[in-house]
Amino acid sequence: RPTVADLGSPEWAEEAGPAWSRLPPAPGAEGSVSLGVAVAPRRETAIHWRYQDGQVVEGGPGPNPGESSLSLTLALADAAEVFAGSVPPSVAFMRGRLKASGDGRLLLAFLRSTTEDGFEDWRAQLV
Repeated sequence: RPTVADLGSPEWAEEAGPAWSRLPPAPGAEGSVSLGVAVAPRRETAIHWRYQDGQVVEGGPGPNPGESSLSLTLALADAAEVFAGSVPPSVAFMRGRLKASGDGRLLLAFLRSTTEDGFEDWRAQLV
């Protein structure tokens, strides 16, 4: 199991980036998502993926190479809780710990998809 510090490392992003293929479908989702883990002020590690017709069609390490439709950010300690499965993403969002900017419909579609079985596979791959 990785330590909290591992979750913010570039090595983590390189290994977690390809996990986009395990994300469950998000009906109605269209657009790109960047998920950043804030390691320190002005420093974050990120992964990204893109939905087309509700299916994840591509992704990888680092921020989205283009402009993201939705940007999600978690502080390092909050990311550890979400990725460990102790705090669901929707709860982290409602508590103000999962920050989101951009397309609200895409955010809701993503959050709905986190209740699907495939999300647990994705989350487990990230750790």
